[in-house]
Amino acid sequence: MVSKDSVIERRSIRKYEMAPLSDDALQEIKDFVGSIELPFAGKFGYTILNKSEYDKRSGGMFGISAPHYLMFFGNKEDDDILRNVGFAGELASLKLAEMGIGTCWLGGPKSKETLGDLQYIICICFGRPLEPLRKNENEAERKSLKEIAEGYTEEQEELLRYVRLAPSARNLQPWFFRCEADRIHVFKVKTGGVMSKLAVFKILQKIDIGIAISHFSIVKGFAVEYVPQDGKGMNYECTLKF
Repeated sequence: MVSKDSVIERRSIRKYEMAPLSDDALQEIKDFVGSIELPFAGKFGYTILNKSEYDKRSGGMFGISAPHYLMFFGNKEDDDILRNVGFAGELASLKLAEMGIGTCWLGGPKSKETLGDLQYIICICFGRPLEPLRKNENEAERKSLKEIAEGYTEEQEELLRYVRLAPSARNLQPWFFRCEADRIHVFKVKTGGVMSKLAVFKILQKIDIGIAISHFSIVKGFAVEYVPQDGKGMNYECTLKF
């Protein structure tokens, strides 16, 4: 669906050319998001707004100016929908990176924007970058593999190499992976101190889990199972069977 190279190249871009992308490029992104096979139950809505529409309808709630905003909508109380948004949104970001287009996840502030009867969840701004994309994985500030996973084989280590580069809110990387021969159990680590009690923070971390899981799909296909595990202080999210 997207190349492994795009995982290396994608980074959060905060400065953009304000010239809009072509209608064909925008349609390609819309079609791409619509074609993604989601790993969890529960659907979401999405739309792309240009800068003027975004400012008018959403009040320009973020400090980053970009020519386009990919906005996601759905039930914020449904964990599966939040994970799906992270999964699809990150694959869209990687697809854009393949096209030489920069992106940045924008989460936190509330918006009264809706799509039909669906609530606003989060958005990704994008456009031609005025900053370079990432050249190699060493430029990414991420936890080591030993900090985010255990029990992995040599083959799984190569898989986790790409998962390790997944972005997350405040770069907290709130995930841990317990590996078995043909399965990887996914956990959410408790992080953030006082902030972890905020509703918006809990939403963002569920999205983060979906983002990390999307990076698995780039390297190898899987099916989602639920085989509850003792997280020893972590929250069990799901199991990926390869």
